[in-house]
Amino acid sequence: MLEPLEEPLLTEDLSRIAQYCIAAQIQKGYSSVADVIALSVDNSHVLAECPELRDLFDDDGLLKLDHRFYLMDGGIKYGKFVLHYHQFLRRGFSSNPNFNFLGTFAHYRSRTKAQNTFRIAIDHRRLMRFDDYHQMMELDTWYGPGFDPDELDDLTKTGLTVVVRSHPSPFDSNYSLVKTEFLWKANETDGVKTLEIEEVASESTPVDNWHVNRYVHAERDTVRRTFRHFDAAAKVYPHSTYKQRVDETMPNQIKPAHYIKLFRIDGNINLDDWLSLLSMFYKGNEMVVEYFDPQLFREKFLPIISRWQDAMTN
Repeated sequence: MLEPLEEPLLTEDLSRIAQYCIAAQIQKGYSSVADVIALSVDNSHVLAECPELRDLFDDDGLLKLDHRFYLMDGGIKYGKFVLHYHQFLRRGFSSNPNFNFLGTFAHYRSRTKAQNTFRIAIDHRRLMRFDDYHQMMELDTWYGPGFDPDELDDLTKTGLTVVVRSHPSPFDSNYSLVKTEFLWKANETDGVKTLEIEEVASESTPVDNWHVNRYVHAERDTVRRTFRHFDAAAKVYPHSTYKQRVDETMPNQIKPAHYIKLFRIDGNINLDDWLSLLSMFYKGNEMVVEYFDPQLFREKFLPIISRWQDAMTN
């Protein structure tokens, strides 16, 4: 990792190199292949915390995935926990998951779980609270399935997507945001899909000791292929408890102190009109465009963001 040296290393440089060496040695113990081979499920940390999962493992040790599990490229959300993928599903059989494969696997399950069944190997030695995983994943761009208009009326295409603002951002001067959450749910009885969107403002920019998040709720009639309901509100959180909202995701987030309705439309709303209204309501939030129209985002917004970040770092 060292470039040719023109000057002697400083004490702080040597200290940093020593820390890297220590971390590398610790990593070898953390990722011992011998431990994986010799592992017995009788010593499973996962089953110690979640004994109800014992019957969901097949004879090959694979976890049978059902509606209780939500796959992400970095782990499997189960209740308040994140299960880690098996060590042999990681790059170099060490600590970092093979995000390319696991992301593709998770997306394919999301698309085809109505007609396919899925099983996967997990790491029985490790278990993480979902809140801790979320705090880590905020460093990434986003996670969860992307929007596909061809799947809009498919009741099996549901789940949470979190889009995170890339910082530094030119849009923070207008509206300082951390992320935007998109949660699709379905009611197969009446053929209605529900979408909730909440943008999450930065914890560092309260307004009069409050944080205001714009929120949208919409109902899609998948039989008539139209939106039958569309409303919006402002969710207002006190600064004293707002960190909890930043660290959580729908549908398990804390409730706001105030819920102020802003508008409501009922009837027959076509997709183009709905997207136009939605985008204008969320003016200043490029993450909504990134989710619904990634091509437009790449063409119009990404160059602006890139130029801004280059200017800020140079």
